[in-house]
Amino acid sequence: MDKKANQNLREFTRIPIHVMVEIKAGETVFKTDKTQDLSMKGLFLHCDKLLPVKSQCDVSLIIGSPKNPIRIDIKGRVTRSGDSGMGIEFTEIDLDSYDYLQNLIMYNSHTGIDAVEEEIHSHLGLKKRV
Repeated sequence: MDKKANQNLREFTRIPIHVMVEIKAGETVFKTDKTQDLSMKGLFLHCDKLLPVKSQCDVSLIIGSPKNPIRIDIKGRVTRSGDSGMGIEFTEIDLDSYDYLQNLIMYNSHTGIDAVEEEIHSHLGLKKRV
């Protein structure tokens, strides 16, 4: 399947953005700025520390200046983990963080604001409308 056809199967637009990410899972805490893809549904990041698949974790996207950063706090679950990094699916997000994430994706998307707004409208938060 080619990349364009694969993109059409995705629920949300992915953006190739590099942001600082802090991951917490139990006693394990680490940061990386080696994100590959970010969407309303999750992210993929390159990192040395890997969590097992199905691990629950807290994800914080840290944006802006170090003196006054914006934190987008999200609960997630590791969906894949391998030599190149790991994929995390977002499972829970508060309203303020949801708005920040939505704007981050909307204004950094190559598909356009209207396409991202339509994707978001077809979902109830992180879940697809039925």
